Amino acid sequence: MAESGRDRKRNWAELPDELTAAILSRLGAVDYLQSAEMVCMKWHKISKDPLFWRKIDMRIDGDLEEWDYEDMFRLAVDRSSGNVVDISIVHFGTNELLAFITKRASKIRCIRLLSCNGVSDEGLSRMALKLRLLEELDISLCMWISHEAVRAVGRACPLLKSFKFNKEWCRFSDDESDSEESEPDQHDAYDFDHHDTYDFDDDFAPFPFVHAPLFHAPVARAPVRKDENADAIAIAGTMQGLHHLQLSGNKLTDDGLRKILDSCPHLESLDLRLCFNLNMGIDLETRCAERIKRLWLPHDSIEGKGFTSRSDGYCFKWVELPDDVTMSILSRLGTVDILDNAQKVCMKWRKICKEMKWTTIDMRNDFAPDITFDFDKMCHHVLDLSCGNLVNVNMEDLISDDLLNHITDSSSGIRRLRLACSYHISDEGLIEVASKLPLLEELDISVCENLSHKPVRVLGRSCPLLKSFRLNKKWHKYSDDFFEEIIDDDGPWSKDDDALAIAETMHGLHHLQLFGNQLTNVGLRAILDGCPHLESLDLRYCFNLNLEGDLGRRCSEQIRKLLLPTDSIAGYGLMPSTDWQPPRRPSPPSPKHWEFWNWDSD
Repeated sequence: MAESGRDRKRNWAELPDELTAAILSRLGAVDYLQSAEMVCMKWHKISKDPLFWRKIDMRIDGDLEEWDYEDMFRLAVDRSSGNVVDISIVHFGTNELLAFITKRASKIRCIRLLSCNGVSDEGLSRMALKLRLLEELDISLCMWISHEAVRAVGRACPLLKSFKFNKEWCRFSDDESDSEESEPDQHDAYDFDHHDTYDFDDDFAPFPFVHAPLFHAPVARAPVRKDENADAIAIAGTMQGLHHLQLSGNKLTDDGLRKILDSCPHLESLDLRLCFNLNMGIDLETRCAERIKRLWLPHDSIEGKGFTSRSDGYCFKWVELPDDVTMSILSRLGTVDILDNAQKVCMKWRKICKEMKWTTIDMRNDFAPDITFDFDKMCHHVLDLSCGNLVNVNMEDLISDDLLNHITDSSSGIRRLRLACSYHISDEGLIEVASKLPLLEELDISVCENLSHKPVRVLGRSCPLLKSFRLNKKWHKYSDDFFEEIIDDDGPWSKDDDALAIAETMHGLHHLQLFGNQLTNVGLRAILDGCPHLESLDLRYCFNLNLEGDLGRRCSEQIRKLLLPTDSIAGYGLMPSTDWQPPRRPSPPSPKHWEFWNWDSD
């Protein structure tokens, strides 16, 4: 009875020789020489065919000391009888082995040398002189190869189309960066052999490295050059025919990248991952995107990388997060950080930044005094991105009357406006825009020293939905007749001008902060009478108040969140006083120090 197909054993030896050779060629040279060729006579016979060894892949997944890989490699080259065209060596490559290769084979078109610390400039340069047909070269993570060898390879190999010169990114100290080129010390070299596992593909596969923080990698003192663009200059000067270039972890700067773009007109793919010295301004990034079909920027993803380096342990795959999660994270940055930093990280982040719903301008003055951008230009750019949908505006210091007018003209739906410490805003400018803010609910014009009580009254009349108002000032001890000496068209000023303007026009207020205000008991009574919905009231540093009697009790009963003149100023965040603070005096009992209404809370 014939055996069923399920019970019948498959006889691999019955496959045609060509099909068997095609299957076995997918094994690495180590697996084949140590295992496959010992299976049967047929497989052993196939291994004797010189054409079977056109590609020698000496990838090492185990211990270097397990086998004599160099002798194994020499055997594979001898079996090729000079027909080898593609060679891959990981870890054990040396100058002597390169010399052996060039003696046995002159038709080589592709060589990969990964983490071969036994290869020097001299050895690689001599090999290049004898391999005139070389089209692809990968010398990644070879510690002692410098720009001198790169220049020699470019001159000797006119057909070179693909070049990979990837390095371990490492941030050296300023002293090391400025030092002369040091000589390699093999005794001090870090042992790469048992720390990294490498893998690579046959094609020019991108290995997008992740956005990694700067770190001090545990390597030996590798050669450090004064000119961080030495590699880029060598490539630009000798490899004009390149189509594919991979420089992950290189220290080139924008100048070096420009030289490559100028001198390599045929570039189709360019990998700049982990090249953190690149600034990649808008002009340079645009030029790269227009010129290069496949472009990877310094912080792009590591998905699909060709091999693993030690720096991967310091990386977090931010670009692999879903777009909505990334957008949620980036939206928590300030406007300056998004436009001046985040959108330059990678193409994905740039796309997400453009697709954000720009309903907020948050330009707090955390960057002074070293402002490296055009403030007005950036604001106008955000207004263009918002398409008139701005809801929250938070500006500090640098905003002017003209810019404020432009913002309110562009967006009529603003609900929250904060102009703290804006010394360039005037009464006239604020009064002019008040009528353009009909939906305003929250307003902060703290420490705007050029503002008086006049725009407060106009804002109260123009903004009927106003629920929260901050008019904080720096406390100063004025003489009793100081305000009476200031006379304008409306008559002499008084200490209670701000309070009376609020009481007369802002009847819907729920939250009021008057830190450091000059108001007296008269002004406070007017506020309590005119603003019946008040829930929180901050009177810290209002030292003209006397709350020891009925007024203090009324405040405690009417206001749920009350901060008194001598209460702690923790969390205030601005300069509380210019010159004077009285001794702490007893005050009537008040509720516990509630966390006052926070501008940043939802």
